[in-house]
Order: sequence, then C-alpha cells, then structure tokens
Amino acid sequence: LLDKHFNLRNNKRFYFAGQMTGVEGYVESAASGLMAGLAAARAVLELPEVEFPDVTAHGALANYISNPAIENFQPMNINFGLIPPLTVRIRKKREKNAQIAARALEALDGFLPALKTEQA
Repeated sequence: LLDKHFNLRNNKRFYFAGQMTGVEGYVESAASGLMAGLAAARAVLELPEVEFPDVTAHGALANYISNPAIENFQPMNINFGLIPPLTVRIRKKREKNAQIAARALEALDGFLPALKTEQA
C-alpha cells in the first residue's frame, strides 16, 4: 500500500510512519517517521523526491515495506539480510558487516547533499 517514501500509493496526500507501516522496533519506527516527514516536507515545498540509497538501513527498510512482490509480508526490524549483498564474498561475518556499513556511509556521503535546497 505504501511507496518508498511511506506515502499511500493510491492517495498521495497521506504519509504513514511507525509500526503501522510494517516496521518493527523503536529505531525503525523513528526511521520511518524521518523518511515520511522528509518526504512530506519536500512535497509541500515542491522539491524533488529523494530516496535513501538501497545500501543503507533506511533505504533497505523502505524497499522492504514498499515491495509489492512480498507475498507473506511480516513486520520487520532492520537487519543485514534486507541490505543488498556485497559484490565480493567475505567469509568473516564481522569483516563483511563492516564493509556493508562502510558502503552505506559512502552512499550517504553522496546522498546528503541532495537534501539541501537552493533556497536561503
């Protein structure tokens, strides 16, 4: 029912956040509120939509809740299984997770400037 911006697909006036969106947990609920609020504010200001990169926790969670292909949808906490895998295989879990985190931080470095506006 929702898109990646936590916006109702069939009525763009409504945004949702928290557990009613299919996220589970306090941090995830706060993240959904951030994404919905950001999307709503950008819509009101007539700024282009932005999507958190898929390789970040926020982006992965938004992809999960908005994926219509999931047949047996279950509320979800963020976990490494929701984040797209690395292109190289790393056996040590700690090292693999560190590289996934580093990739997410790198993606955010490119994403955050997109949030700035030209308005002063």
